[in-house]
Amino acid sequence: MGQTIIDRVIDALQAVAIRADEAYPGGRIPALTGPVAAVRLGKVDWSVRTTAVQVTVMSPSELGGAVCETTALRAMAALQEIDGTCQKGLCQFDNVADVFYTEITVEFFGTAMEDSWSAGPGFAITIGAQTMKWATGFSSARKIGGDVTALSSAKWEFTLEELMGPGSVDPPDPVEPFVLTVVRGNGEEIYFDCTWTSVSREDTLKGIRQVRGGVATSRAISGVL
Repeated sequence: MGQTIIDRVIDALQAVAIRADEAYPGGRIPALTGPVAAVRLGKVDWSVRTTAVQVTVMSPSELGGAVCETTALRAMAALQEIDGTCQKGLCQFDNVADVFYTEITVEFFGTAMEDSWSAGPGFAITIGAQTMKWATGFSSARKIGGDVTALSSAKWEFTLEELMGPGSVDPPDPVEPFVLTVVRGNGEEIYFDCTWTSVSREDTLKGIRQVRGGVATSRAISGVL
């Protein structure tokens, strides 16, 4: 049995001394003596292979809203350490439960299953020594045209798709030519003498979608892809 995404979030919160558990059914809230976090699965978006987790940070009214707010900020920092993209709501007060609470939506690449969770899009890409953590898609092909008449002498053309979450920082551009490595399964593809040929960027509700095209002079394969 693998670790579910809910378990991973709870472990990350508990590692920074935030009491956390799965959300109680029906929204039932037990008597609280300190700040806690209730974790539940949110939307799974198959189109971009993302999974959202809802984290509700609560604290008793007698501790004041500041405790709830600072606990929520600590929770966000812990979740960003496991590559989550966080959006935090305002601290609010629930008169019925007599607690302050803050809602956090944290989004991960991958799809949540009953007994397993993928932290990435099914592959990993590095350019030089830098991991492309926002990668969501990669494709490559050899094309013949112009002065190139033999497939063996054709360059590899590739496309790298990325979705950079809100607040993310663009990685520095690699020095060309560079080496691009794709790892999937038990093997890897290595593209040599790479240069970029095109780039496009689009603002979306989930962040900046970037698509870059490039060419490589050669490709090597090792293992089983």
